[in-house]
Amino acid sequence: MTDQLLLVLDAGTTSTRAIAFTPGGEIVASAARPITQHYPASGWVEHDAGEIWALSRAVLDEVALAVGPNRIAAIGITNQRETICFWDRGTGEPLSRAIVWQDRRTADFCAALKEADQGLEARVQAKTGLLLDPYFSGTKFRWALDNWPMVADAARDGRLAVGTVESWLIWNLSGGAVHVTDATNASRTLLMDLGTCQWDEGLISLFGVPAAALPAIVDCASDPQRPLAVAQVAGRAIPITGAAGDQQAAAIGQGCLAAGMLKATYGTGCFLLAHAGAAPPVSRHRLLATVAWRLGGEPAYALEGAIFVAGSAIQWLRDGLGLLADSADSETLAQSVPDNGGVSFVPALAGLGAPHWAPDARGLICGLSGGTTRAHIVRAALEA
Repeated sequence: MTDQLLLVLDAGTTSTRAIAFTPGGEIVASAARPITQHYPASGWVEHDAGEIWALSRAVLDEVALAVGPNRIAAIGITNQRETICFWDRGTGEPLSRAIVWQDRRTADFCAALKEADQGLEARVQAKTGLLLDPYFSGTKFRWALDNWPMVADAARDGRLAVGTVESWLIWNLSGGAVHVTDATNASRTLLMDLGTCQWDEGLISLFGVPAAALPAIVDCASDPQRPLAVAQVAGRAIPITGAAGDQQAAAIGQGCLAAGMLKATYGTGCFLLAHAGAAPPVSRHRLLATVAWRLGGEPAYALEGAIFVAGSAIQWLRDGLGLLADSADSETLAQSVPDNGGVSFVPALAGLGAPHWAPDARGLICGLSGGTTRAHIVRAALEA
């Protein structure tokens, strides 16, 4: 059918949205909902996994009904990476809040690992392409097992299911029939061997993770006749044929398809990915090696620089400090002054990412004087 559409679910950090596209990329309909941010302690960030699912279902149904469910040929999912969800295999209910990628609660655990074995981080990086940092999912999983009795009890009883956000959504969309994660999200856990794209027994043991709780690792795309899963949306069974972490999906969407091409996106954070070809890249400057995609069992790789705070700094100026009524006002306000007036803004609101990897770093606004206005601060934040 020439009028068939692709339905995409983007489960992001600050919002969840669904968009229906024509095969040519034209947007036909969309719907979005904001996600509640929870900050139970300094440096901690959590989401309600139940809310993520409820909002995702709501926007998918809204768009499907708007365009007609029978027009939807397939569903693709992209998601905030590294955020990890815990649920009961029997009931399908969340066992706790999801621990968000920005969360810094495992900084001491990572520091202790590095102190106990000076060569451990280099070995982990060689295996996974990642560093020992709270950013990645494996350390969050370990913390939950050690600190949340409901998660530990479910693991002991064999009831625990764990996964990043796309895994949680595929589970729910399939009615609990499918527990999978795509290779791009799996590559962000500290538990996957980057070369084989399989869970690594040594890493699973290092972080004390029960292997039975993990999803199966699958390709990022499939044939509609053999989908990753089948979703029930707006009363119709629709194949899920694509899944990828948000930054990898952005690289694909921006045509970063050949070795040497780069993309940078500014969302909650800023992430630069350089396509590295068919072999995992090796960084000597504390950048990350990651899976760009996996198709037909064959992975492509990327080199990544991760900056944790970009758009979220503007959100903080608006919601935390009250300097903006609307995020869109930031440009006009910044342009109302000729420069930043000597003000510097260090956007370490969630620690510092590449190349510093300093989870205990905190944000700074310095260079203030009696002549500093909110326009100078906003300009400094945009420049940061």
